[in-house]
Amino acid sequence: MVDIDASKLKPCLQCGNCCVTHPCALSPEDVSRIADHFGLSEEELFARFLVLDWVEVSGRRQYYVCPTRKGDEGGTIVRSDWAFSDSPCIFLDSNECSIEDVKPKGGRAFYCSQMTSSSSNFIGYDKKKSAIDWSKSHLLRELFILSIARRSRIVVFDAC
Repeated sequence: MVDIDASKLKPCLQCGNCCVTHPCALSPEDVSRIADHFGLSEEELFARFLVLDWVEVSGRRQYYVCPTRKGDEGGTIVRSDWAFSDSPCIFLDSNECSIEDVKPKGGRAFYCSQMTSSSSNFIGYDKKKSAIDWSKSHLLRELFILSIARRSRIVVFDAC
């Protein structure tokens, strides 16, 4: 993760645009911290508040975890157009992060152009970096299996 000189940052305007336009990537460590924050198991947290998204790297899909958006079903693998939704992060409340004390790595390393005096946003921990971290985590396999099982139950139920 690249460090930003905090002395050069402008204060956050708390507009919430970052949590609408840039779903933050979670590191594997974030999941356990957020689960502890809510008193949930990692699997329960995933089923209620998280989804699997993916990036393409060298022609292959690599998965990572991020918060659901309001209206999403937790514990699922998102559609390819999900990142272009304008629905806010499930943890955004009155333009503030409701889990600030355990904010995910991707959220902590996002600096919008309003804060940096540049014409573009700076994402210090992006989807590809997250996917690399998740590829080394045993938890990804467990969450992937949970999402497949969840989808299978929904498909079977709908077919009845």
